[in-house]
Amino acid sequence: MTDTQLATVTGLNARLGPTIAFVHTVTALAPVFEDLAQSGIAGVNTRHILDEALLGAATAEPGLAFDRAVTALQRHVDSAVAGGADVIVVTCSTLGPATDVISATREVPVIRIDRPMARQAIRYRRVGVIATLESNRAASRAIIEQTAAQEGRSVRVIDRLCDGAFEHLQAGRSDRHDEAVRRAVADISAEVDVVVLAQATMAGALDGADVPVPVLTSPAAAVAEAALHARRSTVSGTRPCHRGGVAQLRIYRIRQGLMADWLPFFHKTLVPLHHVVGIRVPAAWVNVEDPDEFVWIREFDSVESIPQQENEFFSTAARSALGDVRERYVESLQVRVLDSREPLAQDGSARTSDSNT
Repeated sequence: MTDTQLATVTGLNARLGPTIAFVHTVTALAPVFEDLAQSGIAGVNTRHILDEALLGAATAEPGLAFDRAVTALQRHVDSAVAGGADVIVVTCSTLGPATDVISATREVPVIRIDRPMARQAIRYRRVGVIATLESNRAASRAIIEQTAAQEGRSVRVIDRLCDGAFEHLQAGRSDRHDEAVRRAVADISAEVDVVVLAQATMAGALDGADVPVPVLTSPAAAVAEAALHARRSTVSGTRPCHRGGVAQLRIYRIRQGLMADWLPFFHKTLVPLHHVVGIRVPAAWVNVEDPDEFVWIREFDSVESIPQQENEFFSTAARSALGDVRERYVESLQVRVLDSREPLAQDGSARTSDSNT
């Protein structure tokens, strides 16, 4: 189904309220998010963009998959912005890292589906993650652990994969999908303080079930965050300015065996030092397919301001005292500038940098 057809089905209307666009890789999610938006946000306009091939692009070929997913997702996000969207929600958790990249280069909020849920999950000590796809299990575990590290919290993540459940859903056997999810939740409940359903497609699987611990779902948390941005837009009368300028995607290969030391150093030392000089660090993650690869984003005011802001960073006394960070932790790196005015290169080309962070 095309974007236009799907928007017609879900009632793209002409209300005076804010406009929220949803980007889906599964057709069945459109009515789920439509109901949540209409019931939770007064006067909301909605648009639903469906690209079922995007999930395959994000997982098909290691190395090329990430760039292809970012490029395709960028087109959908820009289409939504051009159509007047005030907030965009990407509803596929496998696309989480790609969403982080796009979010860093757009002036309206682009919400990663599992990030609001992860912020809720880290309030608990033992977090159980249930997924029906391996890619989602890895992505959800990573975002919870990264969010905990950023907030200085200690959590233990226990995950379960419901083999075959997603195939049941694709074949229209939702009852068998839900049964598999319920079994997994029952199996893990005694070991955890909260259960996280990793995919938006799982949100209704536990309806009517008696679960002894709290259950978090990504659709409700993401729409609640979208509603906050939408309300700000309504009150101010202007579209929310989320981020501007230019983002720099940095891909590090951390020296073997040092990732466990690098992560707390990065979150507790490097990130605060960047913020002191106005360089924002909105997202960072470990590549779930390559545990020695670390990816993070730096935001600058403009392409022209990058040298000045980097010089300010390196000249601070605290930064100078750290010595050569690259020599200590980083085996190699790639740097790509992502200007919000320009699309990501189709060939995945990257610029290199001589900076020692």
